[in-house]
Amino acid sequence: MSEEQSIIIKRLTKCPHCAHGGAWKVAFADFMTAAMAFFLMLWILGGVNDEEMKAMAEYFRDPTVIEASPQVLVPSKEAGRSSDSMIDMGGFKDTPKGSIENENGEAKAQEKAQMEDLKRQIEQKISENPITNELKNQLKIEVTPNGLQVQVLDDRKRPMFGSGVDLPKDYAAKLLKEVGSVLAQTNNRISIAGHTDSSGYHSNAEYTNWELSADRANAARRLLLDGGVEEKKIAQVVGLSDTVPFDKENPYNPRNRRISIIVLNKEADERLKSLSEAPGMEDLSKELINSPLDQN
Repeated sequence: MSEEQSIIIKRLTKCPHCAHGGAWKVAFADFMTAAMAFFLMLWILGGVNDEEMKAMAEYFRDPTVIEASPQVLVPSKEAGRSSDSMIDMGGFKDTPKGSIENENGEAKAQEKAQMEDLKRQIEQKISENPITNELKNQLKIEVTPNGLQVQVLDDRKRPMFGSGVDLPKDYAAKLLKEVGSVLAQTNNRISIAGHTDSSGYHSNAEYTNWELSADRANAARRLLLDGGVEEKKIAQVVGLSDTVPFDKENPYNPRNRRISIIVLNKEADERLKSLSEAPGMEDLSKELINSPLDQN
């Protein structure tokens, strides 16, 4: 028997390379497009403020809303009008950047100038009369974010009202009439508030500082009307008791007893209307229809 090892030769037949197809290229391209869009979105969101973020959120809630603020949604009814929306809806022309802000700024500046002019007129009117000129130290006039505020402060030696009553002293009545003669020139609405100090009545009293402050505010309203202010310009008459002291450190300070008159600017007047406006008849009808009592 031969001990020689046999040699085995294997011959491999090479076949052409099989194609894997191009499906993976399409999937990879979709992935890269989505990734690019995602990072582009992050880059854009990183450069917007809170108001713009809210505007975009309102768009995704209701794409038919073109001009929308975070508080008020205004449906579009007219194509081709200007829009300051961040998202291009098509068919709308762009609002020039800064135009709305400039108009609002100019309106506020003009309104503030009118308030400053009213302040000068009141100060001049008070100084012209010898009786009211003696009270100028009890009159605090300043332009505030809510408008022109005129405060008639009490004094221990010269009170504006009799003790515990809403009857104004003669000089106080004269002062309020003079203020009313100047405020009669403005078209802005007026808010009147009465304030007291913390010296109250006994605990069982039915008549308290709340009633007293409201009655004194109403007395001031009548004097302003006598000075020439129209009835329809009175926005509200309220009594605040001792809840808003002039001297926060000493609630018993006589200067806490005062009448505060505010010539409301447009922004403050709109806030007041939003708080006090009653629901419309249509809204009340819907509530009545949907009420459990109506269903029964």
